[in-house]
Amino acid sequence: MASVLLAEDEFLIRAVLVDALEDLGVACIEAPTGREALEVVQGTTPLAAIVVDIGLPDMSGEKIIEAAAKHRPDVPIIRCSGADGPRSIADIKVHSFPKPYSPIELSKFIASLITQGT
Repeated sequence: MASVLLAEDEFLIRAVLVDALEDLGVACIEAPTGREALEVVQGTTPLAAIVVDIGLPDMSGEKIIEAAAKHRPDVPIIRCSGADGPRSIADIKVHSFPKPYSPIELSKFIASLITQGT
């Protein structure tokens, strides 16, 4: 089963997205803070994708994206935000998904990225 890092501080959003991904056979590693997300990104747990909310409580999700590009260059990164932002940061390819989003649409998009990567 593929694992996705979900860096999202809002519990309800995280819970609904986790359910939608699990329905598609994708496991989630939940990180409600930037620090927890960084630990996973810098660790050795295999990841099929990384989903980052930009408005994390302890740091900008942009820092997570930069760390992910450095430590996990082959893993797709999905940037979720209600604000417009760059599609790439310092030559980092980032998929952008605007908030509010449909958890079903986002989970299908993530699953398609995982399928393309295999």
